[in-house]
Amino acid sequence: MDKWTALAAVYQPGRTSADKELLASQEWLIRIRWIAGFSVLVATWVACNLFKLELNDGPLYAVGVSILVYNAAFVWWIDQIRRKSLMSVASVHTLALLQITADWIAMTYLVHRSGGVESPVILFFFLHIVLASMLLSVRATYLFAALGIILVSGTVLLEYAGIVPHISVKDFMPVSLHQHAVYVGGVLFFFISTMFVVTYLATGTTNRLRKREAEVIELSEDLQRAYSRLQTLYESAQTISATLELQQVLNQLAQETAKGMNVQACSIRLLDKMGTRLHVVAVHGLSEAYVQKGDLVLEHNPLARAVLSGKVIAVDDVLTDKRLQYPAEAAAEGIRAMLSVPLFGKRGPLGLIRAYSRRLNHFTKEDETFLVAIANQGSIAIENALAYQTIQNLDEAKSKFVRTATHELRSPVSVVRSLLRTLTKGYAGVLSEQQLDMIVRALKRADFLQALIDDLLDLAAGKSELREAQETEPVDLGSVVKEVVQRYSTPAQEKHIVLDLQLDPSEPPLIVLATTTGIDRIVNNLVSNAIKYTPDGGQVTVTLRSVNGNIYLEVTDSGIGIPEESLPRLFEEFYRAPNAKAIEKSGTGLGLVITKDLIIRYGGHIQVKSTVGKGTTLSVTLPLTQPSAERKEAPSC
Repeated sequence: MDKWTALAAVYQPGRTSADKELLASQEWLIRIRWIAGFSVLVATWVACNLFKLELNDGPLYAVGVSILVYNAAFVWWIDQIRRKSLMSVASVHTLALLQITADWIAMTYLVHRSGGVESPVILFFFLHIVLASMLLSVRATYLFAALGIILVSGTVLLEYAGIVPHISVKDFMPVSLHQHAVYVGGVLFFFISTMFVVTYLATGTTNRLRKREAEVIELSEDLQRAYSRLQTLYESAQTISATLELQQVLNQLAQETAKGMNVQACSIRLLDKMGTRLHVVAVHGLSEAYVQKGDLVLEHNPLARAVLSGKVIAVDDVLTDKRLQYPAEAAAEGIRAMLSVPLFGKRGPLGLIRAYSRRLNHFTKEDETFLVAIANQGSIAIENALAYQTIQNLDEAKSKFVRTATHELRSPVSVVRSLLRTLTKGYAGVLSEQQLDMIVRALKRADFLQALIDDLLDLAAGKSELREAQETEPVDLGSVVKEVVQRYSTPAQEKHIVLDLQLDPSEPPLIVLATTTGIDRIVNNLVSNAIKYTPDGGQVTVTLRSVNGNIYLEVTDSGIGIPEESLPRLFEEFYRAPNAKAIEKSGTGLGLVITKDLIIRYGGHIQVKSTVGKGTTLSVTLPLTQPSAERKEAPSC
């Protein structure tokens, strides 16, 4: 991007670039003039002192000094133009004209003082006309060629007529030729014809070079514009792909489109559910008053109908196009031209995207192609966001339904369990052995149903706005882990399982931002599962430590393990591994799902490693809110 930006800064369209180039050329001419001025002084000294030519050296030295003096003035002038940002067409061209005019006069006087028609300095006019063709237009170059011819011819003819005294350089020419008509006429003829030929060749070559330069500039601008738009497409693809939130996608799409097309504004309108109106869903660069003017009603808007049928429509002047629904409002907003492109999904039109410009006849075929590309890319992102929004709505509706249904079930199930317990304790009379067995079995099923209801409520709450209502607080994870381990020490002893807690007593409190209930649920689920699925005589190890700003909780058991094919589905709702079902018939299949949801909610993540018949390790990582004073090295993988 940097090289293209630099190139665009050098080759800007319009007069600014030409002025900069002309100014640079004049600086180059000034550098050459320093050499020319000193060369006149040196050549005069050499001619007088080494070649012993008899000439009046005072005026020649004066010419050399004059060249240096007015060259210094031109240096000051250019410095003022650059320093005070006075560069304009008039100032730059005036400077060029004055430089060449001054040189023309200086060379004419030098010709006169160095022999007139006999002077070799005449040849420098040809060099200077080449320089003039590089700095000036063709017309100006021809005018200066004519001026040079007039100055030289006038000097020669005036000397020939005796009106102006001829200053000869003794010992340079064997005879005086300034009054030799054939010689004077021949020199002037060849001088004039050569000046025009040189002017013709120089201006023709310069014109061809300028055309090539203009083509290069235009090509570089096209490349810059294409690169910029490709970059916009890439950036917009990245930004709108980074999220599935519909409004965020729409806002980013509108902003990136306006930026990429370098226009005043952009809007996105989507069809309503009835398919009769297009309402604004995202804007960039438009006033609130314009946005609130109303929806586009397809019945009254032929342009919108045409766009939704698949056409790309450019409006060159909003005040003259009869297809617009709100031309006056657009004109009041400062909008003069519009470009509308349809947004199509898999099942038909979604809406349209529209770019706005303050200039009449602004949009080109290239703009249409670019906006179509943006629309195609944006349509996919919009459709994905709409699908994601639909899934979210369905998931929320499901959670609300589950929450409502289970909440309504909780009360009657609690009553049933209470009545069954009353019966088992004999408060309603003595039960036979068979009756007691049946009631105990019914109570177990009621207890399972109660556990299922509790898990469903927790799961539904985790996927709804209820999770937002639960305020987090600093929780000492070490204290919760100790309490849970103590809670399961008796069940572990009953199965002869060694329940080991590895926690450095010197470790500062391991604080996590969560809720005490949620952290207890996480640790309880992990430890209870480890004990439940570990055979008698096994071992369960709970490890808690802090490493590099994180808390690591690991629960390792020597239990039945998890089959490899079951690992990817371990955190699916209601899923239980086959070997777990064989050991424990009852189970909701929601414990680990709720555990993972809670861990993610608190900014952590969970990993599982397991081998059938050898055991399982569940590793939980949570951010440490108050890091310990001394950090340990991270465990090697």
